[in-house]
Amino acid sequence: MLRFLWTYSVTFFYILLLKKNLKEDPRENVSIGMKISEKALKSAGYKILILGRENLPTEDGVLYVSNHQSFFDIFASLFFIQKQLGFVAKKQLENFFSVGYYVRKMGGVLIDRDDVRSQVDVIVKLTKNIKEGLNVFIFPEGTRTKTGQLAEFKSGSFKIAIKTNCTVVPITFYDNHIVSTNRGDGIIKVKIDKPIRGDEYKGMTTSELSQKVETQIQENLNKGFDFNSAVELV
Repeated sequence: MLRFLWTYSVTFFYILLLKKNLKEDPRENVSIGMKISEKALKSAGYKILILGRENLPTEDGVLYVSNHQSFFDIFASLFFIQKQLGFVAKKQLENFFSVGYYVRKMGGVLIDRDDVRSQVDVIVKLTKNIKEGLNVFIFPEGTRTKTGQLAEFKSGSFKIAIKTNCTVVPITFYDNHIVSTNRGDGIIKVKIDKPIRGDEYKGMTTSELSQKVETQIQENLNKGFDFNSAVELV
């Protein structure tokens, strides 16, 4: 608990410290996002083990899709992808230590989960971002799962891909829900699958594409992998 509180303190210190350096173009804020992520991960004493890092696309305008197990999923993703990433955050965080400001400056959006209009606006905004060459990172479960079990995907977020024909990259976090607990070993394990190109899901419905990615991530969780050959970061 003390380590977690220390990490929160360090993270929000740098969030406030670096706020003045943020630019209008999200692509110019990559280094700031990585700096904050590095401070958060190092202050917690965490390291990242990655399988499939060679599968990360070199181009932009990509939709990254992952299961969501921990507060640290976002920091880890910013650090190992090392690109601009726009996330979706709940509207309640808008004025919390400038988190909402950062989300927008990084190319992300805030959502009111109780407002259908807000949900539609989020899809429209992120679709526009993809078309403009920005990257988007989504957690289709909608929230963190404390058990590590994969929750059913909300397929609506895959409209972004259907409308843009963009590359989709499935990412799986393993046991990240216990990393910050007394049972955790401080190791964030990640598996990056091969990109799903637009022509591979041509003709699919939103639900079909959602199911395809959900099945891939679930199979990864069921199978497990040997991380002895993984790339280590932080």
